[in-house]
Amino acid sequence: MKKVAILTNIVAPYRVCVYRQLGEEFEIAILISGSEGNRKNWDQAQEKLGDIRLKRVWGFSLAIPQRGKRGVFDYWYLHINPGYLTELVRFAPDAVISNEMGFRSLMALLYARVFRRPLWVWWGGTLHTERAIGPVKALWRKVFARLVPRWISYGKTSTEYLIHLGVPRERILEIQNCVDEKLFAKPVPPAFTFSPKPVLLYVGQLIERKGVDLLLESAARVQNKGYAFTLVLVGDGPEKERLERKALTLGLRDLHFLPSRKPEEMPAVYRSADALIFPTLEDVWGLVVNEALWSGIPVISSIYAGCTPEIVPLENRFDPLNPEDFDAALERAIKGELAPPDTSVLLTCEEVGKMIVGDIQRLLSQ
Repeated sequence: MKKVAILTNIVAPYRVCVYRQLGEEFEIAILISGSEGNRKNWDQAQEKLGDIRLKRVWGFSLAIPQRGKRGVFDYWYLHINPGYLTELVRFAPDAVISNEMGFRSLMALLYARVFRRPLWVWWGGTLHTERAIGPVKALWRKVFARLVPRWISYGKTSTEYLIHLGVPRERILEIQNCVDEKLFAKPVPPAFTFSPKPVLLYVGQLIERKGVDLLLESAARVQNKGYAFTLVLVGDGPEKERLERKALTLGLRDLHFLPSRKPEEMPAVYRSADALIFPTLEDVWGLVVNEALWSGIPVISSIYAGCTPEIVPLENRFDPLNPEDFDAALERAIKGELAPPDTSVLLTCEEVGKMIVGDIQRLLSQ
């Protein structure tokens, strides 16, 4: 059986089903750099890997907060782990998949060049998310893009960015960022019941990048027009206390802040709501949209999410930076005027896994 190494920062729950699909065809080793503070509910994902080998490599990681106008915009994690290279040499894979364009992928490229093994870099950034990376990083990206032989992109918006860097389209395997649809599609009782109806749900980190400030402001304006609804925010983050104070200042009614839940608890959360609101200002994809659609609830999604052009119908898209557009989208959700959830636009884990397996097998057979 051929061996494939996967280099990533942490084991994300939504990747496990794809990893297991790859594990049916190859001997897999996942090399990780360590945990990230904003993903505490992801730690148990490692237990679901089955027989797949998992190894934490030596090195160090830094969490660097990025400040925005209102507070913490996001966290940037820097992983410097020379152990990736030593573990690659030890495992001696026939093919390598590495996430992102940082140090780990540089180690993967070095191994691939020295030992003449095929390499894929799995990439999610879009023209929007990478618009302000700075001239030095932009130059590095363009140089690196020309050195990597094969790419796996999250979807259409990620492919667009790679082509912008000069990567030929034929070198890009365009998949679709996916979740374990079997987890979310199965019927479960709701996790909570709130009134008044409808219940509008936000799921995600409480940081500026996610647009929660703008959601609270829009909800207050819509309530002041006489609309009755419940807004539920599920998630944690450094901005939580400030957002709670802001909600009080705005006079928001029927608002509930709930702590983040484990992935296996999320299907019941989605089934407690009538619609998901995804107001992000910047996201390479937005897997909560996939989760909500598989759970059977409609979504209004920001135009700044990488997933929106691919899986969200036009009438369910909005610009969170445009107050009138945001309010109109909320009002459509409250009145039940959204396009219904359509899972035909989504790829399953099995479909994504087979696409990656097929590309690897094709190159290894040459």
